[in-house]
Amino acid sequence: MGEFLISTKGIGYLIIYGTQVFNLNIVMSGIVILIIISFILYKLVIFIEKKLLNN
Repeated sequence: MGEFLISTKGIGYLIIYGTQVFNLNIVMSGIVILIIISFILYKLVIFIEKKLLNN
């Protein structure tokens, strides 16, 4: 949440900037990037959890 409020670069800044200039393409691109990163991190956590629980 802090990234959305006070950032000067990054994905949060990209989304906020897109809303300020009314550019939906920038906003949707930022959201899709966040979804992809979240999915990859979620799968990574599941993989690590399985590795740790099998030992």
